Amino acid sequence: MRFLLVLAFASVAFAGTVLPHTGLRPMSQKIDEYVADLVENDGEIEIVVDNEDGTMGVAPQFILSWQVRRMIRKLQKQMPCGWPQYGIPPLAPLKVREAEISLKKGILETIDKVFKFRVDGLDDFKIQKFKLNMLTSKITFDFLFKNIVASASQYDTNTILDAMRQLGLSVQYEGEGTLNFGLKNLRIAGTIKYKIPILWGSIKITSMKTQVSLGSCTSEITGFMGNGAINRMINRQIENFVEMGINNNQNEISDLIEDNLVPKVNKMLKGNDFWTLIDMIFSSSEGESEDDPIVVNCVAPADPWA
Repeated sequence: MRFLLVLAFASVAFAGTVLPHTGLRPMSQKIDEYVADLVENDGEIEIVVDNEDGTMGVAPQFILSWQVRRMIRKLQKQMPCGWPQYGIPPLAPLKVREAEISLKKGILETIDKVFKFRVDGLDDFKIQKFKLNMLTSKITFDFLFKNIVASASQYDTNTILDAMRQLGLSVQYEGEGTLNFGLKNLRIAGTIKYKIPILWGSIKITSMKTQVSLGSCTSEITGFMGNGAINRMINRQIENFVEMGINNNQNEISDLIEDNLVPKVNKMLKGNDFWTLIDMIFSSSEGESEDDPIVVNCVAPADPWA
């Protein structure tokens, strides 16, 4: 595998030597340097590691390391605008004018409608690790979202607690109020395996395994059975339910993410081969240095609710 990879890169490097001299480093020379580093370190690239003191280091330093780091930061800064060409709306914050949530589990059955729903903090994440191994075609990642907050100016709920319908112990409740819900220190880590045909064919993710954990949850939902002791008790129960639901169901959450996210990402990657990826990484930082300020062409759209 390593021999074939080096041979393919070497062919490109040789082709670059017959190009006219322009005073600029040809792409073949950049790739040649990259391959040398790749082979010497068993194909493994440590792209980003955030240190405990808040500083960021890259170890070891390879030709693609800082380019990929800058690409991730640019994606982060693009989130207020989203990616309309892929049907992805602005994500910082994410705003939905109206949404309906249905849940039926055990004795609980609920239908909730939220109005002017927004999620803040999706762009406030720390990259704790992002490791790329070209020879094993695997990415190891670890992201920490410090504080994600969901809120809604109004919600309506129709909830049924059906303990023992046959004995008449079924309670239905309708209510409305405001919603404020937070997730603190949400950690998403895991591995992605991919397939990149070097000569032809599209890049494709073959598997994605994640471990999702949550530090704490805060729930401040008003108007559910009033605003007194019962409402506060329900909020505490929701917090416990969410924390246990995330931390105790790792395999189910991993399967859910893989089943829903991987097909969408592969659809976006369709038509992009290995060389397109290399060109995308280099062109994203063309004419820039590692320490230049991150600049993107993103002007956040006007607030539709202002």
